[in-house]
Amino acid sequence: MRQYCKHCHFPAKTCLCSAVKRVHSTVKVVVIQHPKEVHHAKNTVRLLKLSLQNFTVLVEDEKDFRTQLINCLSLAAHPAVIYPSPSSQPLEQINRASNHDLFILLDGSWKQAYGMWCRNAQLHHLPQYHFATPPDSTYSIRHTQRAKSLSTLEAVAYTLSVSDSCDVTPLHNLQNAMQVHWQGPSEHQR
Repeated sequence: MRQYCKHCHFPAKTCLCSAVKRVHSTVKVVVIQHPKEVHHAKNTVRLLKLSLQNFTVLVEDEKDFRTQLINCLSLAAHPAVIYPSPSSQPLEQINRASNHDLFILLDGSWKQAYGMWCRNAQLHHLPQYHFATPPDSTYSIRHTQRAKSLSTLEAVAYTLSVSDSCDVTPLHNLQNAMQVHWQGPSEHQR
């Protein structure tokens, strides 16, 4: 039976505890996660849970998902969504006076994210942002066919660096540590 670390919950051979550093942000982040992503070995949301303060994960198919989402939205004065909808604006042009105190991101493949967007109409009335000039992804153990695609960790890090000017280096370092320890098949590499 495989041994798992009691703190980071990764296999003992690939424990990431030494790479975990807390990231402090004044902005709260909520990730709505597609159910198929929850137990995925390369899921970067697991890394965010280890490092990021003010962070909540809501799994879309959980029984009380809608109630949890409504509660998160009710506690925020100025929530916004990171999703490239037809009416989204570039995050890089965000007005600092907007004072967004909560960002919601969707975790899943592009197809899954689109489905989550369609099913969660309560997000459609919130301000929406997309990335106009995102950094290149350094996440190499999962591939995509869309240019400028970021892992969820990278998307959260970029959102916080633009909107809150916080140092997200520990998040990138943790993702890199996971990749160094990755023992999966080489065909999963970009």
